[in-house]
Formats: sequence, C-alpha cells, structure tokens
Amino acid sequence: MEEKRCPLCGQENHCGIVNGQKDCWCMTESFPKEILEAAPKDQCICQKCLDTYNED
Repeated sequence: MEEKRCPLCGQENHCGIVNGQKDCWCMTESFPKEILEAAPKDQCICQKCLDTYNED
C-alpha cells in the first residue's frame, strides 16, 4: 500500500493512523513547509526523512 510508504524515500513510514492506532509519531513533530510541499498530501513522510531534512 502506498500510504504505508514514505513518498520521499520509499521506505515504510510507520504511520500509526494507517496501522490502526489512535495516534501517529508525526502528530508531535513540526514539519517545514518545504518538505510538506515535496510530498503528496495523502502520504506520510517517514521520521528518517524528516530527521535528515532537519539536519541539513
């Protein structure tokens, strides 16, 4: 399923909502506008890509 894959790297994004949980790791994170614009609105970015983006 595409919604379980990060659109930036193709790895599993570990989305809690897609996996049937009440919360997701991303709900407590801050995402820069640029990284959100690089991904489709219906796919979650993985934590590794967010961390890599924030390091640069």
